[in-house]
Amino acid sequence: MKHMPMINRLLAVILLIYGGYLTLFDGPSPLSIIMILAGLSQLAADLIFPATETYDERQEEIKRKSGHMSYLLSIVYVFVMLLLVQWNVIDNIMTALLSVLFIQVLTFPVMMFIYNRRS
Repeated sequence: MKHMPMINRLLAVILLIYGGYLTLFDGPSPLSIIMILAGLSQLAADLIFPATETYDERQEEIKRKSGHMSYLLSIVYVFVMLLLVQWNVIDNIMTALLSVLFIQVLTFPVMMFIYNRRS
C-alpha cells in the first residue's frame, strides 16, 4: 500500500508514453487516444489528492460528488453528440464517439479539482 502512488504514476507515464508512441508511428487510433486519456486522468487524480494527504471522509465525499456530476454530464454529452450526428453537423461517427470518450474521461478529474477547491 505504501508504494501505490509511485505505481500509479508509473502506470500513468507508461500509458502516456505508449499511447504517444502509437499515435506517432501508427497514426491516431482509438487505442492510442484511450491510452493517452487514461494516463492524463490518472495523473490528474494523483495531483488532486497527493500521497502525503491521508485518506478521509472528505476525499470520499469529493469523489462521490465528482462521480455523480460526471455521470450526469456524460448523459448530456451523449445526448448532444447524438443530436449533432443526427443533424449531420458531425459526419463521422468515430469522431463523435472519440469526442464523447475524451470529454467523459476528463470530466471526472476536472470535477474532483472543482470540488476539492470548494471544500
